[in-house]
This record gives sequence, structure tokens and C-alpha cells, in this order.
Amino acid sequence: MARRLHVLSWMRPRLAGRSGYTVLELLLVMVIIAIIAAITYVRVAPALSRARVRGAASVLATDLQYAQVLAARYRTPMQIAVNTVAMSYQIVDVIGGTVYRERRFGAGGEYGLAEFGASPTTVRVFPNAVVAQSSQYTLGRDGYRRRVTFSRAGQIRVATVP
Repeated sequence: MARRLHVLSWMRPRLAGRSGYTVLELLLVMVIIAIIAAITYVRVAPALSRARVRGAASVLATDLQYAQVLAARYRTPMQIAVNTVAMSYQIVDVIGGTVYRERRFGAGGEYGLAEFGASPTTVRVFPNAVVAQSSQYTLGRDGYRRRVTFSRAGQIRVATVP
């Protein structure tokens, strides 16, 4: 035990004047943190991209239901008009022309999707929740796509596109 105290006693003067870490030690820690962050980003980025597509598809399905509710509430047909170039859509009162909802899915929007398509681009929803014609909406980003289908009977279905 005495010998151990003797070893510490001769190291004490060297450590006494040294406080903090060297630049090399800090640099090494920063490099390790950067490597861990890069590995984490590579693993998490695809999941975040898929979550954005799923969220956008869910919001679109909810807005289609909202168009049905508006048509029933105001007893007037509503129109869902899709602009595939701007990657947006509007829910508009056919008779009065009032825009009840507008949403953007493109780079400037909340979801930042790379793909948004509709067939057909305009659909009318009648007060009894029946749709003039069935429609399909495709949303995608980074190879992951979801399809929202709006049937003539007014049913809405969200599915993954293979």
C-alpha cells in the first residue's frame, strides 16, 4: 500500500498543472460522435421518408372524408380538384366557389413528397356521400408509394403500392 501511495505522489506534480483536455482528445471525441451520427442517419432516414408518405396519405384520406361531411352539412356538391404540377389539391363548393381546404404536398409543403398523382384530377362529392366517379391518388417519396382509393360509393381505402 505504501508503494502505491509513492507512485501516486510522484504523478501528482505532473497532473496538478494540467486541467482540461487536449485538442487532440476533443477532436477524437468529435470524430466518434460524427461517425455515430452518420450511421444513425443512414438507418433512420428511410423510416422518416416512409412516415412522411404514410402521414400524407392519411391526411388525404381524412380530407376526402371531410369533403363528404361538407357536402352533407351544406347540402351542396363539393369538388376535389387536384393540381399534379403544384402537388396540391383543393376542396371547393361547386355552387358558391368557396375553398374549404387547400393542401400542398410538394417540396414547399409539410410533407415534401416527390410524387403526387390523381386519376381523375377532379371529383365531385354529392350530399349523400356518393362520388360522381371513383378516383385514385398516388403519393410517393424515395421509392415508397401509397395509394388512396375513393370509390363511387364513398368508401376510402389506403394501401401500399408494390
